Order: sequence, then C-alpha cells, then structure tokens
Amino acid sequence: MTKEQLAFFNELKNIQELVINISFSNSEKYESREDILKDVTYEVIYRIMELLDGYRSNSIKYSVVNTKTGETINEDIEMHDLCEEFLKCTNI
Repeated sequence: MTKEQLAFFNELKNIQELVINISFSNSEKYESREDILKDVTYEVIYRIMELLDGYRSNSIKYSVVNTKTGETINEDIEMHDLCEEFLKCTNI
C-alpha cells in the first residue's frame, strides 16, 4: 500500500470510529432502527465528502474523476455542502 493510500484508509477508519462514538452518545434520541441508520449513513457520507473536499486534513484533498468520461465531478463545488440537500437526512 502506498503512503497516499494508507493516509486515505486511515482517514476512513477515523471517520468510522467517530461516527460510531457519535451514534452511541446520541442513542436515546432515536425512535427506530431506521432513524439510527439514516443518521449514521448520513454522517459517514458527509464526512467522506469533507475528506474529498480537503476539510479533514491539511495534506489531503481529492479530485473525483469519472474515468470513462474524464469529467471531474467536484471541480467547482464543495461536495459536503450539497450532501444534506440530496440525502434529506437529519444531521446528528
């Protein structure tokens, strides 16, 4: 594994641990398993978008490229800003 790959997967591991801790600390607010899953998946996706946008680390920022078309989908946007609008979930 390269240094860059290791850094990426370490960030994913950190996100996973953070969201698990957040969900456990907020467990009393959930009325159903669906509510838990919506919040947890939203938080994970949102934080991965932050990672891609360069907000989780000063040394990491990614371009998301469709390799079939060559189009970079995050060239002029902040992906985490659009996340809530499209997922329509309640933030933890």
